[in-house]
Amino acid sequence: MEFAEHRDYSPGDDLRHLDWAAFARSERLVIKEFESELERTVLVVVDLSASMSESKRNLALTCAAAFSWVALIGQDRLALATLGGEPAYHPAVRGRGQWGRLMDWLRSRPRGGRAELTESLKGLAQRLPRTSLVLVLSDWLEEKAGEALAFAHYRKHQLAALQILDRDDRDPSWSGPLRLEDIETAEFRQLTLEHQTLEYYRQALQEHSGQLREQCRRLGFHFHPCAAEDSPDDLLLRQLVERAWLA
Repeated sequence: MEFAEHRDYSPGDDLRHLDWAAFARSERLVIKEFESELERTVLVVVDLSASMSESKRNLALTCAAAFSWVALIGQDRLALATLGGEPAYHPAVRGRGQWGRLMDWLRSRPRGGRAELTESLKGLAQRLPRTSLVLVLSDWLEEKAGEALAFAHYRKHQLAALQILDRDDRDPSWSGPLRLEDIETAEFRQLTLEHQTLEYYRQALQEHSGQLREQCRRLGFHFHPCAAEDSPDDLLLRQLVERAWLA
């Protein structure tokens, strides 16, 4: 077996593969991996930022739990990450016995804050082995989100994006003079919402999602928009079975 790479030690790893020379240099516990031992690494990214309403967040967490289970029983190495005010990363582990601990970790992550989707995904893509699979569960409502897709492709990763939008995202029904506040940045705007203004918004949202879909298509990525009110069972069946996201 040929040496392939180092990765951080995780509880349960075979102690015989610890690199003591590397520990002496950096005082970090790292594991030596070899070419024949490398499984695919799957990273599930869950957006827990303030823009993710309760219904969007609940669907994202349900899908993350299901995707994680499928990855672990498929003998893939699984890492988790969350976006929001306190972004967090859980190093990759293997084995279905790790699923409960990973879900406890995911449930304990704080909600709120700003996602910083583009920069966060760029950072995560850099720390993964090349040709990893990245599953991103978010509303993808960030102007430069396409830059993260291009960077993931540059790093030779595969990516699947689930865009979760609720009714207020898709078809807001507000009208009249309003003070709108960005729940991630606290910025606000005073404006009067009329029928034409709402129509401009719907067109802009459609164009934004369409550009993401088209970029994913060109890069060979998966992109699937869904409603926060969708049944998790139907959604997971489509992605896991029909589209074979984790095949």
